[in-house]
Amino acid sequence: MKKVEKIDAFFEFLRVFLGIVIAFLVCIIIILLISEEDPGSAIYNFVVGPFMTPRRFGQVLAKYASYLLASLGMCFIYAAGRFNMAGEGTINLAPMPILIVMFGTTFGTSIMTGLPQIVNLILIIASCAVTGALILLVPAFGRERLGANEMVTSTIMNYFCMYAALWILKGTVADRSLAALSTANYPENMRFTRYWNGSNFTSGIYVAIIGLIIALVIFYRTPLGAKIRMCGDNLQFAIYSGINAKKMMYIAQIIGGLFAGAAAAVEIFGLYDAYYLQLLTNVGMDGLLAAVMAKKKPIFVPLTAFIMAYIRCAAAVLNANTNIPVELVTMLQAVIVLFVAAEEFLGRTRRKVIYKIASTQQMEESKEVSA
Repeated sequence: MKKVEKIDAFFEFLRVFLGIVIAFLVCIIIILLISEEDPGSAIYNFVVGPFMTPRRFGQVLAKYASYLLASLGMCFIYAAGRFNMAGEGTINLAPMPILIVMFGTTFGTSIMTGLPQIVNLILIIASCAVTGALILLVPAFGRERLGANEMVTSTIMNYFCMYAALWILKGTVADRSLAALSTANYPENMRFTRYWNGSNFTSGIYVAIIGLIIALVIFYRTPLGAKIRMCGDNLQFAIYSGINAKKMMYIAQIIGGLFAGAAAAVEIFGLYDAYYLQLLTNVGMDGLLAAVMAKKKPIFVPLTAFIMAYIRCAAAVLNANTNIPVELVTMLQAVIVLFVAAEEFLGRTRRKVIYKIASTQQMEESKEVSA
């Protein structure tokens, strides 16, 4: 049956790939129809724009690191058969504990100022990751213990996190000498190193790569990953097999929160010079969409996360150079998700191929038995 599984995985990949291609073709057609200037230039800016300068491509890679981490965490939650949208608000709130230490206490500031950069970054990532896990546990607890709909509670959590972060920023860590509501600039040893002459491409990419390796090992090579997947594939069978399903649900949510918190660290301490967020960032939501596109399989996340980062930056480049609004990216995302989530897209062809292979294998096995 391994051959059947490979064919099934191939069609899943093909569905994601074709969905992306079709969505891009639809966008190109729309650009041709609505562009008031040179349509060829508009299409060129959309398709090639993010790769034209190191600064633009650095922005793609910076977003890629955040999306990669956020979507890897969501894959664990989806694989367990659960849902959680609070990863979006996590980006806003997760950095707050370490920011309070950095800017809200004289003792903490003096200690971190003297620490090596690598130590500070480890503290930042660990603090954000633990906070992210605690945030995502709230909707999980509501679902598992109280029967609350996690779609509702996690959506509410996003706005709670955003306003809680604003409250902490105003009351604790804001630099009142500045005209804008913001912390002071991060010291160089308390933020990720920027490459390519100060572009947004930072050493956070190494955190994303390490996170990817950890996620793949846990998901595919450990008993914990197998139990989480079994709970999502067939909950009753998992329970009858002796698996503590409720425990697995919590663990999946914790892992998702840890990765969302790490994404917050890479985003906030990599792309920004100081903390001044006053709106949701869309990093958690884009990571969620990347996980949906990957069909809850971390092995596909490097591709889908890069596509999401590329789309965001391409839309920004297009908006800066033409009259086409940046909201075009929302339409592109919707078309991609439509084709990726549609179970019948390539479904008939996949079933025919799998049936043919399974029938051939069964005939061969029957001949071997009779011989």
